[in-house]
Amino acid sequence: MQRKLAAILAIDVVGYSRLMSRDEQATLSALTRNLTSVFKPAVKAYRGRVVKLMGDGALVEFSSIQDATQCALALQSHAPTPVDALDEPLTFRIGLNVGDIIRQGGDIFGDGVNIAARLESMAPAGGIAISATAHANLTPQLAKEFTDIGPQTLKNIATPVSVLTWSPAPATAPPGEPRTERFKKASIVVLAFDNMSGDPDQEFFSDGISEDIITELSHFREFFVIARNTSFTYKGTPVRTQDVCADLGVRYLLEGSVRKSGNRVRVTAQLIEGATGAHIWAGRFDRDLDDIFAVQDEITQSIVAAVAPEAMNAETHRSRNKAETETNAWEKMLLGRWHIGRMNEDSIAKAQIYARDAIALDPGLSDAHSILALAKLHAMLHIWRPDTKAAIAEAVAHGQDAVRTDESDATAHSVLGMAYLFGRDFEKAPLHLRNALRLNPNLSNAHGVLAAYHGLSRDYDAARTSAIHATTLSPRDPYRAFWYGGHGIAAYLDRNYDRCIEICSEVLAEYPNYASALRQLAAAQAMKGQLEDAQDTMKRLLALMPGLTLTMVRDIVPIRYPDDHEHWLDGLRRAGMPQ
Repeated sequence: MQRKLAAILAIDVVGYSRLMSRDEQATLSALTRNLTSVFKPAVKAYRGRVVKLMGDGALVEFSSIQDATQCALALQSHAPTPVDALDEPLTFRIGLNVGDIIRQGGDIFGDGVNIAARLESMAPAGGIAISATAHANLTPQLAKEFTDIGPQTLKNIATPVSVLTWSPAPATAPPGEPRTERFKKASIVVLAFDNMSGDPDQEFFSDGISEDIITELSHFREFFVIARNTSFTYKGTPVRTQDVCADLGVRYLLEGSVRKSGNRVRVTAQLIEGATGAHIWAGRFDRDLDDIFAVQDEITQSIVAAVAPEAMNAETHRSRNKAETETNAWEKMLLGRWHIGRMNEDSIAKAQIYARDAIALDPGLSDAHSILALAKLHAMLHIWRPDTKAAIAEAVAHGQDAVRTDESDATAHSVLGMAYLFGRDFEKAPLHLRNALRLNPNLSNAHGVLAAYHGLSRDYDAARTSAIHATTLSPRDPYRAFWYGGHGIAAYLDRNYDRCIEICSEVLAEYPNYASALRQLAAAQAMKGQLEDAQDTMKRLLALMPGLTLTMVRDIVPIRYPDDHEHWLDGLRRAGMPQ
């Protein structure tokens, strides 16, 4: 038994089980050709020792991490080995590490080996994953080939390992075809949920949930969703997340299981990032099966409501970690959306810059036009722009551009509906909001803006229902305060001042500086005769928005009916807002 420091290369075939299930002989023949003509010559050229071959993979020992890395790059840069009779070549992923190993006979053991094997599993298809420890020993020329993806939790490794990756250049498009990015926007595959009940008759339920999730996610224009006929081809076949994502060219995978016992069902689901295998979200849902189809709908909606924002948060995080010169139109749009959600003057200005840059790169990106519309509305609402009517007119124009660019974009209709609402067009606003919900019934912001529409129209019950629905769909959404603002103004206009105070207090507990809630709270307190409290609330509001007057609020807040509008301004006047 010998102990020594070594560089370890672990290599594996992407999608090996699936290739074997399609054509064993062709796959084995291709693997043998690669082993003889590519793999072994490269290992020999860079002074490596093949420790063992493992069917679809191998473990190689090097005395130098430089040699190991150059060997890995040579292997991954070699022309792909075709698999005869199949429409795809062999693709490999490689993990590299430096560590203390134990050599016993011809084999090697130890954490250094284990980490290399775990790194291999998170390498991109056709790419390489290397530990930061190994990367630190590379020459500057080799080191710059890799991108830092940060600390990663590896299976059965006690502490997180900092990882860097190398990915192959995108394939050149065939003559006459434009080269497109593989991941222009968030892409996801939903696998058939596993039926864990042991009852084949329950297969319809697990398949039904998977199919419904695919359908509902497809309503979100932010996603490219793999069709059911493709994703279900993996059903019943043991697969790795990284293999499926690499095979289909998607970034995220959603998988789950269904277990039924008596009249109870448990559904679990997890959202995984394909390149790293990292779990982004996981959920468990236990329900009684009183109405199996209602349960199926409820669980589907709950999963979609969680998965959509979590995937978009992950996309935004990736974009923020990129240099601005490396971001494409889609990523610039995500950055603009992220800045919009921060709701401060500086971020609103940055959101507009990102949106315009995105449009310059891709004029057909409707979301970027929507961001410009939202930015104009936020600037108006917080009086960062005093020309209220001009700001609203610009918001309407940008909203129209968004819909004109893509009439099937639910978000574009939702934003245009919001712009029309502030423009006091109470006919067009609900028309576009309902168009948005027809295109995507799970679009939380459309339900939230409907809450505002109903609230400003003094329809308390409808405003409450829409606000609750929006928050159920997206419980961590930065627009929750706006949605509940519709609920609050409805309570005020309905003369239910106690309820208005309750709603505003709940909003302010989470968003202490939300101006709309402060306005409603001050007005409701004044109408209740709580003048001292109302004046204190008004002081908080005016400290946040110096120079705010009743005349400005008349232009900003689009109360639908004249009598209601005067009632609203009366409460603010009693609370001490300047004329």
